[in-house]
Amino acid sequence: MMHEVRCIPTAPRRVRAGPVLAHGWPLLAVGAVMTVVGGLWAWMLFLAAGAKPSDQRRLDEGPTEQVQGVVDRVDEPLRDRSGNLVPWHDAVQRQTVHYQFRWRDRDLMGESLAELGECAVGSDVTVELLAHEPHINRIVGTLLHLERAWLQPGNWLLGVVGPGALLLLGWLSGVLRLRHVLVHGDVAVGTVLGVWPVRGVLPEMLRVAFVFRDRHAVTQRGGHWVRVHSGLGRRLAQQLQAGRYEPMPVLHGRRSPRGGRMLVPQDFLPADSLHIEELPA
Repeated sequence: MMHEVRCIPTAPRRVRAGPVLAHGWPLLAVGAVMTVVGGLWAWMLFLAAGAKPSDQRRLDEGPTEQVQGVVDRVDEPLRDRSGNLVPWHDAVQRQTVHYQFRWRDRDLMGESLAELGECAVGSDVTVELLAHEPHINRIVGTLLHLERAWLQPGNWLLGVVGPGALLLLGWLSGVLRLRHVLVHGDVAVGTVLGVWPVRGVLPEMLRVAFVFRDRHAVTQRGGHWVRVHSGLGRRLAQQLQAGRYEPMPVLHGRRSPRGGRMLVPQDFLPADSLHIEELPA
């Protein structure tokens, strides 16, 4: 064991980037998915906002022209399996109204969302439209589009992309702290308290808990996940199977010794001479 401790290179040590970047990979995975998927969805909603949502805002802002129209058809309102009316997400029962009107010697058609029973087939209605774009129109007092909170790009940016970015920052912070410990940390002898398989995680992982004494001879506790197929993971798996744990080297920071990492000397050899190529995850 003391031979392994002496085999740990003196600081500053060379650390391979790949295994260090794998530290805290669940944060990386979740943060990346939230950021990428949330960003793409927000972008698609932003592009979609150039259709009916944009047209409704333009009608709200004006200026608009008004003409008389006639209701041509009224769609049946939404009903559940029992035949009961289903209100929209704002608790108002609506139906789609189709109408036709004449604008500057042209017969045009349109549709908008009206409250249930507000319009009947054949009834006269007042239609408001944009003078230069008459295809953008609606019945006065109705909606061209009903906005939903979960379809707003800003809500996805704040509710999904923002937390995902925070997770990525947390992962990056952990990676930088781990790199500092591996490059400049002190070496101690760690006593393994226990090793447990981590269920439901791929790649296969082990959770190790250990104690060690820092440079001030103060007992510190530590623990982290280790890949089963890494050098340290294979050593710990063998010890777990044998039911007997051996002392192992631990690197820890001087200012924060609680963040110690258990490892093996081979983790600091050049990559081309490594037979065991993984650092603790």
